[in-house]
Amino acid sequence: MYGETGTVMRQEFAELLRQHRVQQRLGETPVTRQERGLQIRQYRQTVLIWCSQAMAATSPLTFSNHTPAQPNPFRHAGADGGAPAGELGRAIDVAKERSTASPASSQQLTTPSGLPFLEHWRGAARAAALAEHDTATDIARRMTAPQAQAVVGDVAAIAQALVILDQRYRSTPGWEQLAQGSRLGWAALATALDVSLGQPDYTVDALGWRPKTKLIDGPPRPGVLGVLQAEHNLVVRMRSFPNATNLRYVVDSQRLLSRHLVPFAERIDPRLAARWAERAGTYALLQQQLRRIGGHIGKGGYAAAEGANAISRLRALPADTIVEPRVLSGFQLLFDRLDHRIADVIEDGIDRRAFFQRVTVPQLVGDSGDLVAPLQERFVPVDRTANPELIATVRGRLRPRSSSVVATPGASRADLHAALIHRPASGEPSDVRRL
Repeated sequence: MYGETGTVMRQEFAELLRQHRVQQRLGETPVTRQERGLQIRQYRQTVLIWCSQAMAATSPLTFSNHTPAQPNPFRHAGADGGAPAGELGRAIDVAKERSTASPASSQQLTTPSGLPFLEHWRGAARAAALAEHDTATDIARRMTAPQAQAVVGDVAAIAQALVILDQRYRSTPGWEQLAQGSRLGWAALATALDVSLGQPDYTVDALGWRPKTKLIDGPPRPGVLGVLQAEHNLVVRMRSFPNATNLRYVVDSQRLLSRHLVPFAERIDPRLAARWAERAGTYALLQQQLRRIGGHIGKGGYAAAEGANAISRLRALPADTIVEPRVLSGFQLLFDRLDHRIADVIEDGIDRRAFFQRVTVPQLVGDSGDLVAPLQERFVPVDRTANPELIATVRGRLRPRSSSVVATPGASRADLHAALIHRPASGEPSDVRRL
C-alpha cells in the first residue's frame, strides 16, 4: 500500500537530512567518494522517476487552493496543471530528463551495501520503485481530489529534501547537481504551501497494490483457528458468483456462525458480542427474504462447503474455550469483507437478472386435471421495486458499518517536515549550506 512505501521514503529522507559531514561518511579517498556518489545519484534518479509518475497520475485531480481570477471565464482554472503543482511536475521532469545517471538496477535495490549511510538512500529508492505500483494511473483513477492533494504534498516534501541534499553533496567528486535545482526547490515550496491551504485526505495511504489473498490449504488448524481458517477460505471462495441455492447456504452458515460465536465473545468483548448477535438477526431476516428467490447462474459450491466446515468446527469447540482478542478481531475483519461481498452479489444478481422469484398470475390453469383449478405461477426476474424489504436489508443492515477513523498525516510526515527545517546545533560542525 501507499501508506507503507510512502512512510519508508519519508523516514529515510528524514534520517538523511539529519546527517552531516557528508564527505567523511562517503569514504576516505576521492575515488571511493566518487563511486559512492554515483551510486547515490542512481538512487536519486529512481526517486525522481516516482515523483514524476505520481505527479502525472494525480494531475487530473490536482487543483490549486488559491486559484487566481481568470480574465476568460471559459478558461478552465486548472488548465495549466494545477498552478504550483503543475510547475512542480515540470521542474521534476526537467531534473529527471537532464540527469546523466541511470536508475538503480534491481540488484542495487535488493543488495545491501553494508554502509549505513548508503542504506538510507537504498531504502528510499527501493520504496520509490515499489510506490510506482501504489500510485499508478489505474489506482489514481480511484482517488478523490483531496487524496490526490495528499500525494502531491508528499512529492513536494520529498522534492524539497532532494534539493537540500543536492546542495549538501555538491563537494562530492564527480557529483552532478539537479538541473534547475532552484526552480525545483521554489516549486516544491509553493506546492507544499498550496496543499496546506486545503484539506488533504490522508486515507490515500490505504490505496495501492496489495498481494492477492490465497486459500489456507492443508489440514484444519486446531481449535478456534480451524473455524477462522474455514471463514477465511469462505471469503476467498466468494470471489466467484454463487447461484441462489448456494447463496442461501452461505447466508445460513453466517447466521449460525454469528449466533454460536456470541457466547465466546461475551467473555472477552461484550460490545463485539452484541454486534454479532445483531449480525445473526440480519442473516436470519435475509434467509427468510431469499427463500422465494432462485437461480441457476453461478457456482458457489466450494463456498457453501467452507461455510459448513466453519459451523462443524465451531460446534466441536468446548464451551469453556477462551478466544483471544486478536482472533476475535480476525473474525470481525472477515465478517465485514463477507458482508460487503454478499451485498454486492445480491445487488449484482438483481441487475444481471440472474435471480428469479415465483409469482402468482391472476389466472386459473384450465387443463391441470385437478378437481380445483390452481392459480397459474410464473418465474420472473427479481425486481428492486417489487422487493423493497430485501434491498433495505442489504443496504441498511448488511453493509459493513463505516468506521469513524480520522485520517491524520501520521508521524512520518511530521518527522520529514521537522527534518526539512532542521538546523545543526550551535557549535556543531557542518559542511551544509542549506536553502
